[in-house]
Amino acid sequence: MSAPALHGLRVLDFTRHLPGPFCTLLLADLGADVVKVEAPPYGDPTRVVPPAVGEDSAVHAALNRGKRSVLLDLHTEEGRAAARALAARADVVVDGFRPGVLDRLGLGADALMAANPRLVYCALSGWGTEGPLSGRAGHDITYAARGGMLDLNRDAAGAVTVPGAQVADGSGALLALSAILAALVERERTGRGRRVDVSLLGGVLALLTMPLARTLAGGERRSELSGDFAGYTVYRCRDGRELAVGALEPKFWEALCRGLGAEELIPRQWDGGARGREVRARLTALFSGRDRDEWLRVLEPLDACVEPVLTPAEAAADAQAAALLIDQPDGGGGAFRTVSPFAGSGLATAPPRPAPRLGQHTGEVLAELAS
Repeated sequence: MSAPALHGLRVLDFTRHLPGPFCTLLLADLGADVVKVEAPPYGDPTRVVPPAVGEDSAVHAALNRGKRSVLLDLHTEEGRAAARALAARADVVVDGFRPGVLDRLGLGADALMAANPRLVYCALSGWGTEGPLSGRAGHDITYAARGGMLDLNRDAAGAVTVPGAQVADGSGALLALSAILAALVERERTGRGRRVDVSLLGGVLALLTMPLARTLAGGERRSELSGDFAGYTVYRCRDGRELAVGALEPKFWEALCRGLGAEELIPRQWDGGARGREVRARLTALFSGRDRDEWLRVLEPLDACVEPVLTPAEAAADAQAAALLIDQPDGGGGAFRTVSPFAGSGLATAPPRPAPRLGQHTGEVLAELAS
């Protein structure tokens, strides 16, 4: 078996909650040695988020598998000195604090890169390190609001709906991973590291590339992907279960209409206004006439681009998702199912290891500094 893709890469992780730990989780999955710096006495706040698996939080365990935990008080000179020594041997530092926090502790990019010019320093913050909002607090919902995403998430009555997953946190983490890997490739060419700044607001805007492009070019704010058109929305069936319809291309729309017995609607795919509401009402009535799985048996053979709306538990049990789930050790002799995004990708990944106990590797990691 070949070594994991990032075997030998050393990452110093100054992050907590979701965005930074998700980014460093992906680095750990790819084989990097991720040293998670935690503050006494409690460490990462996700350690106490219910429910538990073994003696750990399921959320913490899923976000921090395969990492090593070092307990350092960065408000003491001893703790800061240890952090500087670890950074001097690291390839990557991920800073998840608000802009300026680590700088004030003497652990910012300028200080650490002066001692280690090959270091890739990634600052992952909510609003970015510059601009009028850089020091403001925030969470996923506020980044999605200010970035324009929440305005696009409205129900039929026009009320904003909150996304069920953390879109800013997740997209920001993926942008950070991309920036880190790009900087590492650049380092191979130049021999020098780089500071990269990534914001969660930037993650939101990245997801809005298509609607923003249309809006800024003077087009309609709502598009064929907004749920306003009959061929791209969700319908409730007789049993209360739902189907997501993605019949954008004419061939899918035609297959859908034929499967529903509504061939007369084939020329009306893009009807808007009152005529569009007529088309949607017709499809709403048709879907409500049968149970969800009855409609699936009719529509699946037609390749009409229709799928069931599954709960997270149903999605995890679905055969298509099985390749992306692993049994992760929980540190207490048991295991639990969780997502491994690179599973089945063809990349060599690290075998799953439990998330660390708070400060579990402090002695081990600090002893390595003497070697």
